[in-house]
Amino acid sequence: MPSIVLELDNELNNNDLFLMWQNELSLRTSARADTHDANTISISGTQELEFWYRCWYFSDHKLDFFNLLLGNLHNIQVLKWLGDGPVFLLQDFWSFLPWHIAFRQPDPEKLQFIVNLYNSEYHLSMMQVVNSLNLESCQYLLSRTANQELRKLFKERESELLRNNKQTLYGFIKTQKNEFPGLYGDKINNILQTLVLLKESSIHNFHDPNGAERFTKLLAAAEGVFQSGLVEDCLGVLIELYEDYQRKNRLVSLLEDEKIHRTFYRLLRQVIPVYALLNQPLSPYELADRIYTKHFALINPDPASLQYLAVYESIITAFNKQKPSILYEIYMKSSILNKYRPFDNYLIESGELNNGVAPQRLTGFMEIINQRISALPHESFILIEYLRMLSIMKLITFNDQIAGELLDHYVNLWHWLPCTLFMNETIYSQLAPLAGEANRSQARAICDVVMDNNHDKLAEDISSRPDLFRMKDAWLKRQIFAAHFLGVFK
Repeated sequence: MPSIVLELDNELNNNDLFLMWQNELSLRTSARADTHDANTISISGTQELEFWYRCWYFSDHKLDFFNLLLGNLHNIQVLKWLGDGPVFLLQDFWSFLPWHIAFRQPDPEKLQFIVNLYNSEYHLSMMQVVNSLNLESCQYLLSRTANQELRKLFKERESELLRNNKQTLYGFIKTQKNEFPGLYGDKINNILQTLVLLKESSIHNFHDPNGAERFTKLLAAAEGVFQSGLVEDCLGVLIELYEDYQRKNRLVSLLEDEKIHRTFYRLLRQVIPVYALLNQPLSPYELADRIYTKHFALINPDPASLQYLAVYESIITAFNKQKPSILYEIYMKSSILNKYRPFDNYLIESGELNNGVAPQRLTGFMEIINQRISALPHESFILIEYLRMLSIMKLITFNDQIAGELLDHYVNLWHWLPCTLFMNETIYSQLAPLAGEANRSQARAICDVVMDNNHDKLAEDISSRPDLFRMKDAWLKRQIFAAHFLGVFK
């Protein structure tokens, strides 16, 4: 490529016109025969641009020429050359542009030339270009022009996209306040971001709908479903997506395949244990293992993650039957757990079976709980339940601060996924007397709603008195209604 440019410069300085034409013809033939990436060619002047115009536009390399233009329209000389060019060239360019925008989705800044080149003579062609813009590009270009005709086109397109988005997002709108908190931020914003990801992962947006890029985006959407508190829905999405990937991943490179399987592994070790706790709390290990075997046979489960479920089964037994022998069972399960997580604290050491857990070890447990509350919420929850069990069995003593932190964790888990597993009267009555007033108030309000369980009254209120749900202190009403709407209130 540099040699062609150099030869072209030499020919332009040739005084023999006929010899110059003859040599340029040879250069054009050579340029068409060679493999050139039009996106990497930087035009230094209009004479060089005209060479590529003569070389590519009038041959089967027309698309290469348009890509060359697009890569250089930030250059004032190139922009002016195109604007002053023949009518047929501009008409061809405007016809090519909608396809390019729809397929490549360029950054809005790279479409500034649309505003600069607009001419009412090409108004009909420009309508097709504007109708290919996404909302971000449309709003960006709208702010960059004062031309009333062009602004009208942009505004019409913007209105259409906003209307379509409202339908696609099921009427959800972004909230400025954190009104529906969860472990992963505001749940409404999480849902909105997930819906956008699902829209972007449509097969119509990909040249290869079975490629790694689309599967990666779908996995990101599945994670958003989980973070929104829709655990059962997320598992359903992952099962369907994994089956689909197993059938259609033939074109995915080995490197990308490994990356996608790592993502499946990471998400499944979050989702499956929480689902098992919610749906089979007395024997979650068995359910989780069955889900892996049945639906994700080629993905090895995280043994430590599942072992926490085995520990939870012993904790549930201890809550119901406070027998000292249960500690030996937990001790044996903890020994297995520490083979997989050697740097974690032992749940209980041999010397603590009769004498209780050393108070200073509470700090280590709380650090693990705080670290994993988002990454592996089931592990944090099980550790919280374990500490509560030790307290009931008088093997450990909480101070006000620890009790308040534990109660806050239960409340945060409930906000993310409103179910009695994460907040109930038993939890409240044990921890609330030790916690501060600020920690107790939300927990008490949640318990009252859980015990009330009057779903019909809630539906009646939202229908007849919607203003009640907009009041500043109506956060719990909004949370419960959102949970009912999403089908996760248990």
